[in-house]
Amino acid sequence: MTACPRLASPLDRPLSRRGCLAGVLLWACVMTVPLAAVILAVRGEVAWQRGEFVEDRVWIVKEAEAGGLGWSSARVTTDQRPLDGPVCVRTRVRFLLWKGTSESLTFCECFVLSRATGGLESSGSCGD
Repeated sequence: MTACPRLASPLDRPLSRRGCLAGVLLWACVMTVPLAAVILAVRGEVAWQRGEFVEDRVWIVKEAEAGGLGWSSARVTTDQRPLDGPVCVRTRVRFLLWKGTSESLTFCECFVLSRATGGLESSGSCGD
């Protein structure tokens, strides 16, 4: 009896460097999910600021009638500070609730340079 030659399968070859790198990156991405969950559970919120008014924030909603996650993002819509004008910031708030219901919110607030303190103070909501 003669043995049939076995055809080489792509799974028989070892991973290339590119394949190993892709596997490690995929593993790292998957592992960030439980890490982020632990950090959020311990701290209650995670916020990162990328500019004076540009900010993102994720927090845990723990209320009697609602439970879940909240996310807010603040972005500059107009910046007229070089002309002694206001800087207007739009903030969007969204919720992912597993208990209760909520609607997304969007609001806009403008700030002007205070001559008394030298800092920024609220001048009210945006005109749009």
